[in-house]
Amino acid sequence: MITTLAPFGLPYGFFNAVEGRNGHPLFEKFDPRLAEIRRGFILNAGELGCYASHYLLWERSVRESKALLIFEDDVSINGNFLEAYRYAADKIGTYGLIRFSGHKQRSFRVCETSGSGTDVIRFKIGPHGTSCYAVSPKAAAKLLAKADVWFEPVDCHLDRFWTHGVGSYGVWPLPVTHTAETAEQSEIWQGAKRERKSRRFRKLRAIYRAGDDIGRFVCNLPSIGRWQNRA
Repeated sequence: MITTLAPFGLPYGFFNAVEGRNGHPLFEKFDPRLAEIRRGFILNAGELGCYASHYLLWERSVRESKALLIFEDDVSINGNFLEAYRYAADKIGTYGLIRFSGHKQRSFRVCETSGSGTDVIRFKIGPHGTSCYAVSPKAAAKLLAKADVWFEPVDCHLDRFWTHGVGSYGVWPLPVTHTAETAEQSEIWQGAKRERKSRRFRKLRAIYRAGDDIGRFVCNLPSIGRWQNRA
């Protein structure tokens, strides 16, 4: 990351992430039963450590009243990063959360453009992933307020804009790419190794999912007819 970031001449620092296998007081927020009901699986140690790490950085943003651009360490940076950084720095107070990366291709609408090819966009559905995003203190406080009980990976919580009220915005083209796509590269990635979803709470899970779909739909109503896709 030093080699990656040094050429940009921007100030940065390192945060010691939580090692999930060592446990952490924040893990008391995790509800395994609710995770099985809502998601169909239990979070592993890596996912809990990842959640705790981002949670602590949200607390830091609130405590220091400072917007943060949060990187994970398994990324590559694209050529438009510096332009996107400057644009996001100017707009973070307006949008609260601005993603620099996403694991999934999602429909979006353009909110505004810099005039030099960089746009602020709003995703129709959260793009998953926490590889890189900017967050304001106000948005961080909202994310914390709805994170009293953990039942899903932290990126799914980030995507839940209809619950915590923090919009799913990003800079386009996305300037950061997640590079760890195999179990060997990431302790969190499980792919086919993930246990099959529990069937014990299948009916309850369907009810919760329907509620999430309705909440997302209502929040997206103002953008009907404006969604688009770009390669």
